[in-house]
Amino acid sequence: MPELLPFRNFHYKMGRGNPEILKALVCPPYDVISEEEKIAFKKRHPDNICHVILPDNYEAAGKKLNAMISDGTLICEKDRCICIYGIDYARPDTGEKVSRYGFVGLLKLVEIFPAKDGVLPHEMTFKKFIDDRLRIIQETDSNFSPIFTIYNGKHGVAEKIFKKYVNTPPFLQTVDRDGFTHKIWEVWKKKDIEKFKEIVKNNVIIIADGHHRYITALKHSKEGGCKYIMTLFIDFNDSGLIIYTSHREIREISVKTMAEFKDKIKDYFEFKDIENYENLNDLMEKNKGKHVFGFYFQNKFLFLKLKHNISPEKYIQANQSKEWKNLNLPILHEILLTKCFKIDKEHITYVKDVKEGIENVDKGKIQALFVVNPTTLMDVQEITANGEIMPHKSTYFYPKPLSGLVIHKHTNNIE
Repeated sequence: MPELLPFRNFHYKMGRGNPEILKALVCPPYDVISEEEKIAFKKRHPDNICHVILPDNYEAAGKKLNAMISDGTLICEKDRCICIYGIDYARPDTGEKVSRYGFVGLLKLVEIFPAKDGVLPHEMTFKKFIDDRLRIIQETDSNFSPIFTIYNGKHGVAEKIFKKYVNTPPFLQTVDRDGFTHKIWEVWKKKDIEKFKEIVKNNVIIIADGHHRYITALKHSKEGGCKYIMTLFIDFNDSGLIIYTSHREIREISVKTMAEFKDKIKDYFEFKDIENYENLNDLMEKNKGKHVFGFYFQNKFLFLKLKHNISPEKYIQANQSKEWKNLNLPILHEILLTKCFKIDKEHITYVKDVKEGIENVDKGKIQALFVVNPTTLMDVQEITANGEIMPHKSTYFYPKPLSGLVIHKHTNNIE
């Protein structure tokens, strides 16, 4: 069963009580920082955490971290705590202001491929990313942003604890590049810490984001590193938790006109011409949970729906369950992209913002765009419960925790 420990919360001393200074010191997770942003974050402050998580060379990461601890830039208390992590933000689709709360502690590392001991993956990992993160953790033996996990907190135990803290001034607070407010409260009361431990112990923990860091930390633990990883736990019943799905950009497609496109898909899909993206978005929204897609090509929008007589299991040859084959992305890739158009993987790229994808078509950067409805939490639960992995680029959990806001530094007496 999953196991939680409190941790010594290393944080920026100069950022306490000063959101503006803290803003100059933290950054997003390493895997969502562009090359241009990396340069900008490093220029923002000589102690910005980007110098450690995306260093000029791996040895520099360890030296920079140790220097910041030695000179008091990063400090921690002697005792261990659990942190409550809150984010206030506006939903991108509606502008509605919402808050999301979770708690941060150390999750015991266990094998996840295959999964056991109640910690489940939902995505595959790729060796090149693991190698990179392994070099960082070997030099630092630290975690700079928590991996992101979800669990079914149907009894609302964590929420009851949150209410005792979140109406008091936060221990740390800052604003990220998107204008979202991130807040940290430290929980020291033994009774509350024990309740957090029980939540983790009594639930299946699904890794939502951070698979590469998890596998890296697990590998490092077998070489003498820490046997725990800093983890954010979010109740998936929290209305502030959003899942996006990456839309598919097509660099080359084997049709020259929309009429030719329709002819190639007519045996498998019903379709309807749509006047603009707003109308397409409304139709996609109304058909959530169904096998539908949007398509943009040559300044024209099309709404696609899998025909009722087409069984995904018949056309998708993967050695997966019926539930997996009925997900939208296997249908998109195996029936539309492969069977109808024989599109190679190297001609597919991914974009989270539909409007950016549309703009890329208009500018000629790509030839076409397939729009996909977001993956649901029910999908993730069902597939992971089957012991299966979600299709590649099917989830993007949002919003993400910052790097450098709370830090776990492994010491010999942590375990």
